[in-house]
Amino acid sequence: MRPRRTLGHPMVWVILGMALLWAWGVSREDAHYAPPQQQASLPVSSADLLFIDGPRGRIDVIDAQTQATLAVYESGEGSFLRGIVRSLVRERRVRNLDPGGEFNLALLDNGSLVISDPDTGYWMALEAFGVDNRRLFAEILEQAVSEEVAAADVLQ
Repeated sequence: MRPRRTLGHPMVWVILGMALLWAWGVSREDAHYAPPQQQASLPVSSADLLFIDGPRGRIDVIDAQTQATLAVYESGEGSFLRGIVRSLVRERRVRNLDPGGEFNLALLDNGSLVISDPDTGYWMALEAFGVDNRRLFAEILEQAVSEEVAAADVLQ
């Protein structure tokens, strides 16, 4: 009886090749993720927002300029908003940045509603997630703009 030649089997070479390719890809020093290019449209309106973790899983959405509370989501509410903020915060942590800080929400002249992180350059076009999810952020932007207008009127 002939002994089996394990290294002669084609699957061994395929697996070995895949492992070497993976190791090469992981070891490359210049392999890093860059955020997608920002859209070439101009903002029609925008607001800088803070997302503050409150007690028992609450999230407060605060206008960074006026410090007005724009929305409050209790535990179990606002799952889409939570997911978007988690994604933005994850990008900060990957880059060893402070996870807190302002995010910019802007309505662009092409109709796109975009949330972006000025610290990482990462951004998301919110209409890609459907009309209802876009509406959630559009309402927050409307509230922020009206708060900023009211604050400006008080100062005059």
